[in-house]
Formats: sequence, C-alpha cells, structure tokens
Amino acid sequence: MKILKKILLVIGILAIIGFTIIWDIADRGQFYSKHVPTDELNEFYMHKTSEQQEKAFEKNFGFGKYKFPREHVAKIKLFMNNFLTSRLTSKTVSELNKANLIAFFNNPNNFNWSETTWSLSESEYILRFYNKKNKEIGKVWLCLEGCGMTESEPFSPNMKYGGLSEIGKENLNFILNEILTE
Repeated sequence: MKILKKILLVIGILAIIGFTIIWDIADRGQFYSKHVPTDELNEFYMHKTSEQQEKAFEKNFGFGKYKFPREHVAKIKLFMNNFLTSRLTSKTVSELNKANLIAFFNNPNNFNWSETTWSLSESEYILRFYNKKNKEIGKVWLCLEGCGMTESEPFSPNMKYGGLSEIGKENLNFILNEILTE
C-alpha cells in the first residue's frame, strides 16, 4: 500500500510540474488561432496588393475603433519573457509610463512597413494591458535585439506590420529603461 501511495504521489507531482510547464509556455506565447472579426478582415486584409493594404492601414491611423488596446487601460505590467520566472519578475508600470506606452503604440511614426519572420519566443519582453477588472485586454511582444519587431493583440493599424522605425526603437528603449529603473 505504501508503494502505491508513493507512485501516486510521484505521478501527481509530475502532472503538476507538466501542467505548470505547459501553462507557462502557452501563457507567454500564442498557441491558439486568432479570430479576426469580419469587419477587420474586410477592411485590412482582403486586398490584392500590399500597396492597397498599406492604404487601408493609413486610412485608419488614429481611428478610435482600432486604437490600441481598444479599452481603457487601468494598469500595464512588463514581463521578461523567461521560462517559468516571467510572472515572478513582472513589474507594474507607473501612470506616466503607462501613458507613454499607450501613446507609443498608437503613433504610426514609431513603426515601419517592414516585416520579418520571427517567433514570439524570441521576444525579450511581454507587455500586458489590464482593465479595471484586472482582465487582460491587450498584449505586446517585444523583440528588440537584432529584430526590432512587435506583435500585438488586439491588432492596430497604427503599428503597421510591427516593425519598429529607428525613432521607434529609440523611443521604446527610452520608455523601457524608465520602467526598468522605476
């Protein structure tokens, strides 16, 4: 009977560890398909050429319906994209830097039309945006070193395809340094 209890205990511990690892990887990445609303799909993605698509994005720069993150932000947390420790090392962003980040992600001058292939696992940081009910309403992955790319949920045309412009890289690095030294 003691052997059975030990076996069940070991299986239970392994199951908890396995669940924690899978949850962490899924939480820091994106392992589900994104539903793109029909109006967004028609407005931004159903074009024959990239020039037409860029014009559709430009037409919606600053448009309230597609501003990031589309809801009032109560707080922002910065997470290092590290295996199993990202939640333990998170940092809540000050009100000033919260306003700076929201303004940054809604300014098309901080982004280029460039697009590269990269994986969300390559991002150094994850910014999570929360509403008053502490529900996550937005997420931005930041791949800075040698990449200069972002990925956001929800989508915003203000961020173009996610490539940072030179001024955008400088601005974002400045804001991140401010946050990290708070």
